Amino acid sequence: HVLEPPRRNSAQTSTNPLEWEMQRTNARRHLDGISEEHGTSELPVETELLEGRVEEEIRAWVTGHQVDLTVLCSHGANGWTEQGLASTAKKLIDRLSGPTLLVPASVLQELPKKEVRYERILVPLDASPRAETALTLATRLAREQGSELVLIHVVPVPELTGPDPLDDQELDLKRRLIDRNTRVAENYLARLRDRVADQGLRVRTVLAHDDVRFELLRCIEDERPSLIVISGHGRGGRTALRLGSVASFLLEHAAAPTLIVR
Repeated sequence: HVLEPPRRNSAQTSTNPLEWEMQRTNARRHLDGISEEHGTSELPVETELLEGRVEEEIRAWVTGHQVDLTVLCSHGANGWTEQGLASTAKKLIDRLSGPTLLVPASVLQELPKKEVRYERILVPLDASPRAETALTLATRLAREQGSELVLIHVVPVPELTGPDPLDDQELDLKRRLIDRNTRVAENYLARLRDRVADQGLRVRTVLAHDDVRFELLRCIEDERPSLIVISGHGRGGRTALRLGSVASFLLEHAAAPTLIVR
């Protein structure tokens, strides 16, 4: 937990030492309560109370302690909103390195208190080596949990530039592009499915068409996965941004825990 002092532009410009010590004591008591509730001899729980700016302190701690996995909730003390992420969660996801698991606040009531089982793991793939890095981790999780893997690829409908309606030749070109991409995607998914099935895992494939982001959302609604595992970047990964557009979109809109593999 990060105990954050008032920001400079807030009405409160300084903190009373006694009040600050009371906040520190309450925060420590809260952390100790979490440790006692969830910690066991097989699963020790350590707590850390930091002071400063939330994003800066958490990022520094994660980097300095070589954290293998960071788990965040989409919203915190200011409450849940139907769209988007809380500002702190968004900043942390954009700036953290390493795998990050985001749990939407909207599904917290549905999660069991003591044990989480990933019955169905969904893996979006775009036929790029970058995207397949997520499959490696998803396969390991599925083996540990006895999960079913669902591999999904969305064939985007190509856009042909121009203000005028497409003529017959252009429509035929568009159709042939879709047919070609569909055929390649079917072979790609079949190859991955066979490779995963050879490891003794349950696996299905889903092939969809149209807008990639919204088709993924529709599939998530239909499949109701326990977990989504996706690479931070796919085919369009040559970017200075920490996350690609599809990964960012799912983090903001998917109603399922989402594990980002950097």
